[in-house]
Amino acid sequence: MSKLAKALLLVTTSVFSLWGQAVPISSVPGLASVAFPLVSCSGKTSLGCAIPNLYGPHGLTLPDAIYPAHFMSSVISNFAALNTEIGTQMTLLPLASQASGFVYEFDKNTGLFIRSAESFGPVLTERGETIGRHKFFFGATAQRFRFSKMDGIDLHNFQSVFTQTPGSAPAALRPVESQFISTQDSVDLKVNQFTLFGTVGLTNRIDISVAIPLLQVGDNVNSIATINRIENTELVVTPGASGPVVSCCSAGGPGPYGPVYANFFDPNNKQGSVVREFSNNQYSSDILTNPTKTGNLYWDPSKNNASGLGDVTVRVKGRIYRSDRLTISLLTDLRFPTGDETNFLGSGAWGVKPFAAASFRTGWLTPHVNLGYQWNGASLLGGNIWNGTTGNLPGYAFFSVGTDLGVTKGLTLAIDYLGQELINAPRVETSTYTSSGPLVSTGQVGTFPTLVSGSTQTYNQSNVAVGAKYALFGRLLLSGNILVAVNNGGLRQRITPLIGISYVF
Repeated sequence: MSKLAKALLLVTTSVFSLWGQAVPISSVPGLASVAFPLVSCSGKTSLGCAIPNLYGPHGLTLPDAIYPAHFMSSVISNFAALNTEIGTQMTLLPLASQASGFVYEFDKNTGLFIRSAESFGPVLTERGETIGRHKFFFGATAQRFRFSKMDGIDLHNFQSVFTQTPGSAPAALRPVESQFISTQDSVDLKVNQFTLFGTVGLTNRIDISVAIPLLQVGDNVNSIATINRIENTELVVTPGASGPVVSCCSAGGPGPYGPVYANFFDPNNKQGSVVREFSNNQYSSDILTNPTKTGNLYWDPSKNNASGLGDVTVRVKGRIYRSDRLTISLLTDLRFPTGDETNFLGSGAWGVKPFAAASFRTGWLTPHVNLGYQWNGASLLGGNIWNGTTGNLPGYAFFSVGTDLGVTKGLTLAIDYLGQELINAPRVETSTYTSSGPLVSTGQVGTFPTLVSGSTQTYNQSNVAVGAKYALFGRLLLSGNILVAVNNGGLRQRITPLIGISYVF
């Protein structure tokens, strides 16, 4: 047996004795006998699992039988809140008002229905008037969401640091635990929402409406991971009087046989394979059956788009007061969990939203106010999709105030402030991680920005909406609206466009 072979055998035997026992690998780069449990998302292709599946079925596990680095708990603590907040915020996508642009009142003196409001009303908020007995309203809207920030963090360019679980290695190997992985990350989340509306006036005082959203969701997740080695933390082989000696620890160490690297991505290039790119754009139909893919440590089924029915909402509106100028109504929305929450198409929970709407007529100007609260049930999006547990989605109080202006008989402009106060909702934050020693790559102590799980907080989301309604001909209305975010709370995009069409008869 050559000296090199003897040295490698001695290294392996020594490290195994330190570790206690070896973790066998049946194939490379697969890790068939890995000791880490599968996450709840393993084997699933839903968009909600794109982040949990990003680094493979066992999380961020490195292909080393001697020391399979324990990064998984750090990945969960950093990314679980991001995944939960994205899911939670997807349940708050705004819907256009289900109120008709034309509202009527039955005139007992003439026996005819006459228009009771000269303007066509707001776009995203409700006014006090009801549609009128036996009147029918149908409409459709299209909205485009291209989310760019989460709690002020740039979703297309953020960083995270994953550390190893303290105390997971035997005492002699503990210096290796100071090595960590830094990542450069991107989440590209896009939504197209098409909504069909229908309203019927049961009486002059009571309307009932239904909103049926159809969604297309795209979720591209990408992460470039870099292993950061710390000086004097690798086991090293040096010549000895009776043969090679294994000792701890060195940055690269003297000796003819070099260090025993603990962390790497490619077992065929242990020294140099410190960078790897991960993406959820790796879906293929044979992912669960092709042996070359099922045995790959870093391969798990995932996809980057989904489409389907969202959560259907039924609204009941009852007018409780009407004078020549002031109209007040009470409304209740009941949201049905008809959308697939695992693909961000719905909330996965029942929701009840009682609120009041009041409008005040002053000729061509019609101010209006909405005030209410949303209660939500439990779903995976409010819990933790990593381990399959459910939790209540946060409720929120909301308030809107604005006015619509009847510029001409065929044109109405509307402007609104829309605010909602989310109660005990999940947050994400950024922090700074400092290495415990000089990095091998630079020779200096390094500092790295990192995403961390924030505590649940009550915070505000505010928007300003500017829109218009135009009568194309008869009772056919064309609507347009721009929703502008004015703060950074939650999942945000700067501008959200809407276009719609409606008809009443």
